[in-house]
Amino acid sequence: MRPLRGAHRKGSTVSNGYVGYDGPSTIDGEPIMAIVTGVKNRSDNPKTSDMEQVWIMRSDIDPVTAARDGKDASVCGECWHRPVNAAEHGVAPCYVTLFQAPGRIYKTTYPTGSKTRGVPRRLGAYGEPAALPYDVARTLAKGGDGNYTGYTHRWRTADQRFRELCMASVDSPEEQAQAQAMGWRTFRVRKATEPLLPGEITCPASKEAGHRTTCNKCLLCAGTSKQAKNIAIIEH
Repeated sequence: MRPLRGAHRKGSTVSNGYVGYDGPSTIDGEPIMAIVTGVKNRSDNPKTSDMEQVWIMRSDIDPVTAARDGKDASVCGECWHRPVNAAEHGVAPCYVTLFQAPGRIYKTTYPTGSKTRGVPRRLGAYGEPAALPYDVARTLAKGGDGNYTGYTHRWRTADQRFRELCMASVDSPEEQAQAQAMGWRTFRVRKATEPLLPGEITCPASKEAGHRTTCNKCLLCAGTSKQAKNIAIIEH
């Protein structure tokens, strides 16, 4: 295995982030890392607004190559929206453009440690939070101002303590029912022609909701730590 991505190289360390985890994936044991960004500069993401972001990716393979070769399973598990799975399952591919932010982050060297501006965190801007050990994920999620959002497609097989941190990402009414029966709150990706289900509301930060708020203000997608309805969004 190559040296930790947090290792300092003269003149190349970026202070707007840090390495929060560098170790094996809980999914398949392959080397992964969690990088926290936005700890120095304000985020300009229009939907989330100002949140520190946690990126989870292979530490030994760039994200574009990992997705192409199917090795993104280490950080995405069996998610239907992976490029190798989307067509088979008839769903939209993952909306993350891998050569942009994930690619830039992969090529950057960050220090190890812990920093924050004291704003909410988005657990899994790219990658599966449940690829991390639960205690690591919990520390990272709460390491900003204590508020966070998170999503997991591994709600069936993950450490079930992740219910506190993450919404169960589901793609059908059947999956929603299964996840809720296991005690998860759900975040369902639906087609524009599909109605909301009982106990479900439209994501308040979504286009179809008129962008009434932003994720850093809403913070409903925080698993069972929030007593709230389930969330749905039209696929994008």
